Amino acid sequence: MLKVTRQITLLVVVTLILISCVATKDSPVGKQVGEPLYNALRVGVTPDSPPMIFTLNGKMTGVEADLAQGLGKELNRPIQFVNLEWEQLIPALLEGKIDIIMSGMTITEARKVRIMFTDYYLKSGLMSAMRAEDAAKYNSLQSLTEGYLSVGVIAGTTGEAYVRKNFKKVTRIIALPNTSYAANELRSRRIDIFVHDAPFIAWLVSENEAKIKGFWEPLNVEYIGWGVRRDDQEFLIRVNTIIRKWRQDGTLKEILSRWLPYWKDFS
Repeated sequence: MLKVTRQITLLVVVTLILISCVATKDSPVGKQVGEPLYNALRVGVTPDSPPMIFTLNGKMTGVEADLAQGLGKELNRPIQFVNLEWEQLIPALLEGKIDIIMSGMTITEARKVRIMFTDYYLKSGLMSAMRAEDAAKYNSLQSLTEGYLSVGVIAGTTGEAYVRKNFKKVTRIIALPNTSYAANELRSRRIDIFVHDAPFIAWLVSENEAKIKGFWEPLNVEYIGWGVRRDDQEFLIRVNTIIRKWRQDGTLKEILSRWLPYWKDFS
């Protein structure tokens, strides 16, 4: 009887070990590259717009990356960045492939038709960049909006929408797939100016100081926030509570100042 009991005990122990090994191998703990993280907050990003969100040495970096990590800590959830093309962000959110869009997205009425936005965390706007030699020529809003220009924008952004609506005499609008094309398009003279979000224009000029200049008067005022699904009201309330807390205790200003030291208004 004692022998049989020992055999049963040994069998149970071995079985538990095997189950443990299988669970460790198959559980979504995110130890291997590409695996989902258990209870992760899946953050949709298009990492091509420094300083808002970009990759540096293989790591997700920028304003949104820092804010996402902070949000994960507040929610007690690990962060999993999901790299998507810009036009894929909202569809991925609606299909449940991501939980939140944190990619420098401007809050617009058109986008509100499909998704909800959190409270804004940054007051921004559109600006323009041009070749340094043309800076004296394009030195006013009127010279931009009423000039016979070839204008570069990013497809599907508020920059494209603004140019199509307000640049009355534009000769050509070139919709670029992403911001990495902007500097070369200006240098090669395929476009005369490039219109995009103010933080990126500042970054672009900083990287190409001798060749590219910015016109620093905003074309408009925009507000940047995070997108969530319409059926996720509880999540929206929790995130808004965190944004308001960060605004009051200085956390938000601290993170934004790290990446936007030239910014005057964080209200």
